[in-house]
Amino acid sequence: MTKLLILSDSHNSASAVERILHAESDANAVVFLGDGLRDLEEALTLHPKMKVYAVAGNCDFGALEPLDGLAAFDQVVVFYTHGHMYGVKYDLDTLADAAAARGAEVALFGHTHKPIALQKNGVFLFNPGSCGRCYTGPNTYGVMLLDKGKITSFAHKEVPQQ
Repeated sequence: MTKLLILSDSHNSASAVERILHAESDANAVVFLGDGLRDLEEALTLHPKMKVYAVAGNCDFGALEPLDGLAAFDQVVVFYTHGHMYGVKYDLDTLADAAAARGAEVALFGHTHKPIALQKNGVFLFNPGSCGRCYTGPNTYGVMLLDKGKITSFAHKEVPQQ
């Protein structure tokens, strides 16, 4: 069983990232989907042993991280990206096609600040929402459990308060 902690769009809220990492310290890996890489770096000083996969978002100026990535967790292939390069604010077809072309069963993305979980073109699309300074609703993040090639559960959670 693998527990993925999925974060995106912290927007200069390192404290929100710190609270999430503290609350979900049993996660096997963190996937950070951009727009707040410096927040992640700051929060990781308190959690140096967390395994992290991260991509740059459209607001991560000067970042050296890639724009997308591909990883396997518990026999599930996961494509992860911020989403701005795939037009996710307009539709999710390009993202689903890009993930499928890479052999991924799951595509994780941010950018829209809206929690999403849906199946499209054979790919499970999951957006954790914005974990910091969200203007579309509450600050949220995602948790996904994987086991032997399957998603066993997923959830959107509100960011813990101070």
